[in-house]
Amino acid sequence: MLNLGIFLTIVLGGASLFFYTAEQLRGGTVGWANDACDAAFALCEHPDWPAFAAALLICVVVIAKLAVGNRG
Repeated sequence: MLNLGIFLTIVLGGASLFFYTAEQLRGGTVGWANDACDAAFALCEHPDWPAFAAALLICVVVIAKLAVGNRG
């Protein structure tokens, strides 16, 4: 279960990086950035939202790992 949390943290961090890059490249000749921001405008405007979710999730994963200790 903790591996799933780490995987989701990486996915959320990657999504945040992707949308941050798309926002920076939007409006130019980069077609994928325009398409990505048209499809998910809120995430292009606020790429920090998935980053905050990733930070919260990794905190939960670390706390869960510490709570489980050597039992898991």
